[in-house]
This record gives sequence, structure tokens and C-alpha cells, in this order.
Amino acid sequence: MDPDKNRNLIFISLSQFGMAMTANFIMVFLPFLIFKISPYSSQKTLLWVGLIMGAHSFVVMIASNFWGVLTSRFSPKLLFMRGLLANIVLFLLMGFTSSLHGLLILRILQGVFGGISTVGLIIISSSSSRERISADIGFFQTFLTLGQLVGPPIGALAASVFGYRGAFVSVSIVLLIVIIFSYLNVEEVPLQSKQEKLFGRSTVNQQTIVAWILCFAATVQLMFLPSVLPNVFEKFNMERTIALKWAGVVIMIYTATATLGTYFWTRVSLRFGRDRMILLLVILGILFQSLLSLSRGMVDFIVIRMIQTGLIAATIPLIISIFAAELKGGTIGFLNSSRFAGNAFGPMIATSILAISNLTTLYLFISGLTLFALFGFKFLSKSTFHPQ
Repeated sequence: MDPDKNRNLIFISLSQFGMAMTANFIMVFLPFLIFKISPYSSQKTLLWVGLIMGAHSFVVMIASNFWGVLTSRFSPKLLFMRGLLANIVLFLLMGFTSSLHGLLILRILQGVFGGISTVGLIIISSSSSRERISADIGFFQTFLTLGQLVGPPIGALAASVFGYRGAFVSVSIVLLIVIIFSYLNVEEVPLQSKQEKLFGRSTVNQQTIVAWILCFAATVQLMFLPSVLPNVFEKFNMERTIALKWAGVVIMIYTATATLGTYFWTRVSLRFGRDRMILLLVILGILFQSLLSLSRGMVDFIVIRMIQTGLIAATIPLIISIFAAELKGGTIGFLNSSRFAGNAFGPMIATSILAISNLTTLYLFISGLTLFALFGFKFLSKSTFHPQ
């Protein structure tokens, strides 16, 4: 690989690790901060928690499409730098905000600038050969997932040691280091296709829609569990005080296998074939998602969940790589938005189903959703995608 392109892969992936870590860094203590500054009752404050926590994912789901299209008009590297700089300022402002309305506005703005992961994907795609693009996007996704893994425990530690304001300031310092390293080490790539329009036919069509739905279903598989973990622990008769201590450990364990699985399977796809690998991983992911309903204890539940996330996580970069080779910023942005949609709707789907049914129904519903998405994807693949 060209040394400059290799540097882009390494430093954009490291930058995305920093972005993912800082985004998840604040998620642990943000609800506690909201309750601290809220002038409302506990019930009203709980609604504000949901609004402020969820605003980022909903906005970034839309914004990622705009960031993709902007790469046909402005330098991808400069867009990436400006997005990082905006996040530094927003994190600093959050540390000095004592208003729920102000916090909500800042979270919405964070969502607008959170779409720069799309620009990172475009820089990786432009720096990769067609033969290496699946593995390189998998490498990028591995660092993104790793950031999601280490962010929460570091955030909890920082808030307990430095306080809320100090934690936000420390996040800004981390991002400042990221932006300096990115500026010095990331090489410029050409502007993307100028013929793309936001949500135009070249971006949103039958092929990209079914790919979006499959990426969305895979993300829901990855993201649904934390919102219903108390119910899972209750099913296995675990006391709430113990369950609270184990919740973070369980999430870290299966997120670690998702990270390793993404790195491993995207490299195996270079030999096995990308399309065959997607089919295999999704089918096995559906199988192990369904097997969660048969678990009889916490140990076998965790083992099944580890295997499931280790399989399904790799499908997202593999699917995106099908279209990334065409170097269309709008298309990459549209597909990348599926991850944020899954982040936003995964917990909502889980809690809504559990409110009217049980955990077994929830597990099987998500399996069915993924199976439906796979059928749509595979049906179009007969005429549009070709095994490698």
C-alpha cells in the first residue's frame, strides 16, 4: 500500500476512535448532570433525559447524508478538521451550561457535526484499493467500536475525579490532540463526484435502500440490549445492586468481541469473498440472536451474546464497502446514517416490545427483522451484486 494512503487509514481510524470515545465518554454521566441542573420534577426530568440523550442520534442520522454530499464541494480533509474543531467547542460549552434548553441545543449541534464519520469513511475509501476496501473499512469500524468500548468507563472515572465540568474539559483536550495529529498526518484526497444530489437517485435507490435496511437491522442487533439489561438480570434472579455492577462489564465484554470480530471477519473476506461473508455472518447472527431466548443462566446468555455480536458487527463495514468503491460521498453518507438510526431506534424497539410482551418475543422479533432485511438484500444481489 502507498505510504500516504496507509497513513490516512491509520490516522483517520485513530481520529474516529477519539470521536467515538468522547461521544460515549459523556453518555455515562450526562443523565446525572441533567438531574443535577434540572428545575423540574423527577418525572419531567426523565423526559428531558430521553430528549437530550436521543437528540444527537436522530440529528446525526440526517446530517451524515449532508456531510457526504459536501465532499463533492469542499476538501474532505478540511471538512473533517472543521467537524472536529466544532465538537471541541461544543464539548467545552456543555461543561459551562446550567440550562436544560441550552444542553439540548448543544446536543442537537453535536448531532449536526457528528456526521463527520461519513467524511472519515470517504477519506478511507479514496485511499484504498478495490481489493483492500472491505478490510480497510473494517479496520476503521474496529477503531470506532473500540472507542465505544472504552469511552463509558473512562467517562465515569473522569466525572468522579474531575467533576462534570472537568470531564467536559478533558474531552475537549483529547479532541484537540486528535485534530493536531490529523492535521499533521492525514493526506488530502480528491473531491468526490460533483453529480451527486442529496437523496438523488444515485444515492437513494433500491440497491442502497435494501443495504441501508440490512445495516440498520445489524445495528439494532448490536444496540438493543443495554436498554433491557435490567429485565434480563431480573429474569435470571440477579439482585439489582449486583446487576448494576455487572451491567457495564457485560456490555464491555460483548463490545470487545464485536471489535475483534469486525477486524477478523473483514480480513477473512479478502479470501472467502465479501458477499459470501455477508450472507454467512448475517445468517449466523440471526441464529445466535434467536438462541438468546433459550439461555437458562447468565453465563450462557453472555457467551451467546458474545458470539452473536462478534458475527453481526462485521457485516456493516462489509456492506458499506460494496458502495464505497464507487467513491460517492452521498451514498456513503446515506449508508452510514443507518448506524445512527440503529443507535436511536434499537433501544426504542426493545423497550416498546418488552412493554407489551416478553424477552423471547423481543429476541425473535429482532431476528425476524434481520431475516427480512437479508431477504431483500439477497434478492437484489442476484442482479446487482457479484460475489468476489
